[in-house]
Amino acid sequence: MNQFQLENFLCCHAPKLEVSVIGKSVLGQNIFALCKQNNPCFKWALVTAGMHAREHLSCDVVCHLFKQLESQKANCNFCFVPLVNPDGANLCTLGANWLQAKDRRKLIEINGSDDFSLFKANANGVDLNNNWDARWQTKFSNKTSPSSQGFYGNAPMSQPEVQALAALTNKLNLFLSVSFHLKGEEIYFDFFQEGKRLERDAKIAQVFAKSTGYAIKPTQEVSSGGFKDWCVEKLKIPALTIELGNDQFSHPFPKQQLSVMLRQNSQFFENVQKSLKIFEKFAPSLAKE
Repeated sequence: MNQFQLENFLCCHAPKLEVSVIGKSVLGQNIFALCKQNNPCFKWALVTAGMHAREHLSCDVVCHLFKQLESQKANCNFCFVPLVNPDGANLCTLGANWLQAKDRRKLIEINGSDDFSLFKANANGVDLNNNWDARWQTKFSNKTSPSSQGFYGNAPMSQPEVQALAALTNKLNLFLSVSFHLKGEEIYFDFFQEGKRLERDAKIAQVFAKSTGYAIKPTQEVSSGGFKDWCVEKLKIPALTIELGNDQFSHPFPKQQLSVMLRQNSQFFENVQKSLKIFEKFAPSLAKE
């Protein structure tokens, strides 16, 4: 799903929910949030997708989930940001012809081709999931200049998409962040947390792993600067990266697999409720730390 398709979807399916614009992309496109506040006193679950351009099918998964929001009765509030990187999603699905000439030339040069089907970055050639202030610039396999993938930017939190999502995240009283990516059928939750926080976050990851069949994989020694990393290290909340889609398929990921991913994640809202109970169980002991 690209930005234009998302805007049509919102017009058709979200008239009774709170839709807001939390910021603008590099090329000035709206970044949308869709929220349901069940009670002002409740904590929030934040769900994001489409941070990496070529993983835009994760946006479709989130859109299918938030169609169910209106019917959900839960002891928490929900906020969905279905497409963090609208410029990148448009590049992957539409190519570069929709751009102004100067932007088209710049991005073709960054990409090394006019085929953007495997592009991951934003319109500045920055990988948005390397740009967060969480041990930023740790050089695993990251690029040091604008690229189709892997460039962490010239400074942490430098990209408008990251700034918009960070402002929203800081505004909400979160107990859980879930970021949908694509692909691998894996769940990542760790980023140097210890003790009770590690125990709590591992239990929450196990809830999602059990219902989806996805494997839990450690990531803190092989990645940094991600949104999940920032949520864990700076906000000290449970945060999951859920990699949708089987690795047997290559990018561009086949849309025919959407039904499989939806079936695997059909217990998403139940998992969020279970996660809230785990969060509340650990709250008293963590408050003493």
